[in-house]
Amino acid sequence: MSTNSSDASLRQCLSHFATGVTVVTCADDAGRPCGITANSFSSVSLEPPLVLWNIAKSSNSLEAFLKARHFAFHVLSERQEPLSEHFARTDHTRFDHIDFEMSDEGVPILPGCIAVMRCSIFKTHDCGDHHIIIGRVERFEFGDGDPLLFFRSRYRSIADDRS
Repeated sequence: MSTNSSDASLRQCLSHFATGVTVVTCADDAGRPCGITANSFSSVSLEPPLVLWNIAKSSNSLEAFLKARHFAFHVLSERQEPLSEHFARTDHTRFDHIDFEMSDEGVPILPGCIAVMRCSIFKTHDCGDHHIIIGRVERFEFGDGDPLLFFRSRYRSIADDRS
């Protein structure tokens, strides 16, 4: 077991916590769709219905998400790894060749996800090298399917027997 305190070692340690994978979407000031892959999603409260995620201050999408009034979480299915990889790239205006529809609030909604939560901004917090964005869930839908997981810096699935 490593006890190194470097950033790289901490990142490696944190990778031992398995997470689901989401794509978070909003629209920028000009109404252009914006999306980013995130695995920092967490439930905060049922009353009121609150969820949160973290965005790096170095993200090209930071300004769009800090100015947005609404955003959506898309919980990806195990078949949507390519969509996660697509939105993990650094250019936040990457909706070319991506199916989506705009919600009434002007937020891009991606099809085929196992859950979608449409949120309004509740609070944001400046915290270290990230901002914490808390959203109030206004609408949600969910269906069947197994989630895309991320563990030890690799995509996984529930039936995954790799170590």
